[in-house]
Amino acid sequence: MSGNTRPTFTSSRIGTVSVLHKNVSSIFAAISPTEQTEFIDKIQAFRAEVETKGNAEYLKTPGVTHPDLALAKAAILDTCNWQLSMCFRYSTPTRIAEAAPYLEEVIAYYKRQNPNKVDDTPEMYLGVALHKQPGQEEAAIAHFRKAYAASPAIGMQYSTQLWSRACFSRLLRRIGKIQDAEEQEDDIREFRALVTDPQHEGKDYILEHQEVKDLFANTIEVGPRMVFHFG
Repeated sequence: MSGNTRPTFTSSRIGTVSVLHKNVSSIFAAISPTEQTEFIDKIQAFRAEVETKGNAEYLKTPGVTHPDLALAKAAILDTCNWQLSMCFRYSTPTRIAEAAPYLEEVIAYYKRQNPNKVDDTPEMYLGVALHKQPGQEEAAIAHFRKAYAASPAIGMQYSTQLWSRACFSRLLRRIGKIQDAEEQEDDIREFRALVTDPQHEGKDYILEHQEVKDLFANTIEVGPRMVFHFG
């Protein structure tokens, strides 16, 4: 791959798109699991090239405005790391656990740019990525809590908030912190668009809780991401 080139992916279902296209969720909803893997492989190959061949000529690319080579390289790697994280999230089945090392780099990059700020979204992603990994429970909890401290309300990015809080709740129940889990469930109980997790459905699966069932019995969906709740 030469400088000035960004890899693309071609599918009969979506045509040809850049593998750094912003709308990963829609792309992955339209392509097969095999194609999803191919898409991810292309990003990883490009990322490896940037790491190993990231000289001035290679990085001379439209859209890269950093005059400093190290900054340009770091910015492209950050884009790849975040893109991979989203791809792992939206893979079928989800591969979010594989995103952990990339998310750690995303968070570190943001911290270097913004020493006194927290970017809540990658913190939520990393909490989810770690929450199923044995021995990583406390690390996952720390990332979840850091994210919610920075963004306590379920707002514009409610899909990610609900997804992460549901995973957090499952983790807390799994380690016996029932009261803490119930606090998370209180925050998500009024939302209809809860994310399912077939690997963890069962007695601790939030949609099976009777209070959640009762609440959803009084909820009607009136449009995309729009619900009315009665009672």
